[in-house]
Amino acid sequence: MDQDQGPPISPTLAKVLKKFLEVMKSDEAIEDDAADRLDALLRSGKVPKPDEISAALFPPPEDEANGVIGDGA
Repeated sequence: MDQDQGPPISPTLAKVLKKFLEVMKSDEAIEDDAADRLDALLRSGKVPKPDEISAALFPPPEDEANGVIGDGA
């Protein structure tokens, strides 16, 4: 991930985040897209809120993201 999006992160943190991303992507229970979203959030240069972490790992279903509520019937 590029570091141009926010304040620069330390080289040590960059190494830790790189390894963390590798481990997340090797876990079959975690989707690669979710790992990428969490990685971007952690590299943003600010402390993420619990809701932001949850949203990165478990985005709402497409229907909810588009404002559709219910089963559509």
